Amino acid sequence: MKDQNEKTLFNYADAPKSWYNCFYSACPKAGECMHFMTGKNVPDDVTLGNAIYPNACKNGECRFFKQIRMMRGAYGFNTMLNELKRKDEELVRGMITDYLGSNTTYYKFNRGEKLLTPEQQEWILALFRKYGYTGEKEFEGYRYIYDFSE
Repeated sequence: MKDQNEKTLFNYADAPKSWYNCFYSACPKAGECMHFMTGKNVPDDVTLGNAIYPNACKNGECRFFKQIRMMRGAYGFNTMLNELKRKDEELVRGMITDYLGSNTTYYKFNRGEKLLTPEQQEWILALFRKYGYTGEKEFEGYRYIYDFSE
């Protein structure tokens, strides 16, 4: 298992395309908010995108507030799948693919192009336990990233 635990730098490109940026620096929670962090780190060549308007902040509260959080994202499941009995391999792989949405998405998570959230990791590990694979399971790699999940 590889664990890249070095200090993570913020990368605007990690934000989903549908992410909303905030530019309201007077918000009392601006320094703790992922939306404001992305807003203040918009690259010079980005000139259009989704935004949260200042009037979303009422009485010091914003319904779009998203606490800045780091997560330990995981990728790669070939090692775990190789431990499966032949009779379980196709079924378990299919269930993971369905859970992640498609074959394309499955391969992005397997190659590390996308990272599994802690909740997704737990779902996959629970699936292995459900089929009787109770030994210690680990994904092939981990990286710490900013959490953009909603």
